[in-house]
Parts: sequence; structure tokens; C-alpha cells
Amino acid sequence: MSTPTAAPSARRPRRRLPRGLRRAAAALLLATLGAPAAASAAQALPPAPPSVADARDQLAGLHVGYEDNVGYDRSAFTHWVTISGTCDTRETVLKRDGSGVTTDSSCHATSGTWRSVYDDTTFTDSSSLDIDHVVPLAEAWGSGANLWTAAERKAFANDLAVPQLDADC
Repeated sequence: MSTPTAAPSARRPRRRLPRGLRRAAAALLLATLGAPAAASAAQALPPAPPSVADARDQLAGLHVGYEDNVGYDRSAFTHWVTISGTCDTRETVLKRDGSGVTTDSSCHATSGTWRSVYDDTTFTDSSSLDIDHVVPLAEAWGSGANLWTAAERKAFANDLAVPQLDADC
């Protein structure tokens, strides 16, 4: 089993945006997407974010209001669905975000390299990686996903068409 090239002690703490920024990002993504479309096949790289002008226009149109996370349950967002063959969303993101990724017959990554864009740490063990939702599911819930159907929440949790999922080292 491979280990990160950083200090082999405890795994680094997760970096999170300040709560207000997470809320704004969640609201922006939800306003931009509305209810998400069905997941599409993975691309070589995550889609580019909107232009500065488009992002400003989208932010200007946001309504800022009370966030209600009452009733949030992660299981309301079905995730890691089959994307193609035996590959689920997690394995698809690992292949997309890694370099030199090889998989077994079950589509599990057996080797590859993943580099963290946050601290330039390199990992070679896919089991040490999380697939993160850029807009956390709890934030999405409190920003309107609680009103979506189960199918819409499933599509959001597995959406490969927008820069929403990334392999986090």
C-alpha cells in the first residue's frame, strides 16, 4: 500500500471554506444548475468554472436568505452510482483526476498518482482519497436541495458535468 509523499503521520486536516463562502458557493451552484441533469460520462478534466463576468451576473441574481439544514441526512443523496460498465462515480473521478491510473476488472484503481491542488501533496494509494463535493451535500440541502426529488438529489451527488466532484488528497 502506497503512502503520501508528505509526512507519514496523521492525514492532514480537511481544508474548508468559511461558512459564509460555502453558503454563497452552494447558492451559486444551485442557482446556476437549478435541478441537476443526469450524470454524464467523465471528461479528461473537470469542466471549467464560469467566466468572471458570468459569475458576477449569477452572484448579483442570488437571493440571500435563511439556510435551513433541518432534516438533512446524507442518505437522501444517493451517490456513487454506476456510470459505465463496472465503474461508479467514485472510480470515474479517481480515473479522471489521477495520472497513470490503472484499474482492475471491477474498475477499482490499482495504481496511479493523485496530486492535491491545495498543498501539492502527491498520493499513490486511491483508498486514502476522498471524493469531495465542492458544494457539500449538507450545504446543498440547506440551500434548496431539500425541495428536490430523490432523483434530482441523486443526479446532483453524482454530477460529472460541472466542477462539483474532485479527488481530495
